[in-house]
Amino acid sequence: MQLETLYAALDNVESGMLILNSCLRAVYCNSAILKIFHSHRTPAMLREQKPHYKELLEEAAQIREGRRLHYDRSAPALSSVEMEDYVARRLEWVRSGDSKPVDLRMNNGTILRCKLSVLPEGGRMLVYSEITDIVDHARELGRLATTDGMTGICNRRHFLTLANREWVRALRCNTPLTLMVLDIDNFKAINDRFGHQIGDEVIIHLANLANHAKREIDVIARIGGEEFALLVPQTAAHEAQIMAERLRKQVSETPLSARHANIASTISIGVAERSDEMVSFSQLMNAADMALYEAKRSGRDRVVCATASMGDGRKKAKPSGCNEPFIEAESIV
Repeated sequence: MQLETLYAALDNVESGMLILNSCLRAVYCNSAILKIFHSHRTPAMLREQKPHYKELLEEAAQIREGRRLHYDRSAPALSSVEMEDYVARRLEWVRSGDSKPVDLRMNNGTILRCKLSVLPEGGRMLVYSEITDIVDHARELGRLATTDGMTGICNRRHFLTLANREWVRALRCNTPLTLMVLDIDNFKAINDRFGHQIGDEVIIHLANLANHAKREIDVIARIGGEEFALLVPQTAAHEAQIMAERLRKQVSETPLSARHANIASTISIGVAERSDEMVSFSQLMNAADMALYEAKRSGRDRVVCATASMGDGRKKAKPSGCNEPFIEAESIV
């Protein structure tokens, strides 16, 4: 009577519970675990039949003779070829008694966390809990911490983190690393004429154009009000200059359609490549800034590559004749 009361209580637990004996045969489960394993059995049937854990895994994916006969959306997100290997790895994990939780992503998007405990006399207890909401919440918090809220691309802080990693990789592998710094020309005039909402749309428009133009390995970020950075790994300055010219031309030829009007804009771009004299990414960023300000000073709507005459990346004074505000690059520790 007491055992039946315990079974009834555990049957109301949301987490799936499965107890195996030392031979890995199931001796107890609650209803929740049978839903997870997509089993036709009841808890009472399982206690009577004592199926092997391998049989339950195969049943969950409807595998017979190495062929997947039924696509089960509650099964792990694996192809039929991978499923047999999955079953073997799961069996090995259970036999090992490893207490480190394992997260399983199912075909329907659900994420389950499985915890394994070793019982006296060699038995095993597995507890499956759904953690989809927890994982999604953590992912959303991570996205908010690394993404610019207006444009959806990297924010400055996350960009500097990624840029530092690329800097270290370029040093280790002795590969080129080039940075572009982009700025919307006469942005204040756009705001004054069309309003800040249109100004925001112009910023988003540029972000979309730059994001679609970049390669998969490149990193694009909004690092200031109307200023962007595009890091191009494994690329020399002369190659990056071609990319920059292509983007500059695309922006000038692709006006923003808003309020039944086409709002044209242009950008200036400064390009700088890592040199052996530079000791930190902040110096590369300063060099690209200097090139950008030279592009502004010499007429805007152009690409300028950093040269030795612009300084070695350590210079922090505003270039003469430049009417744009100077933004000192953050250093990375």
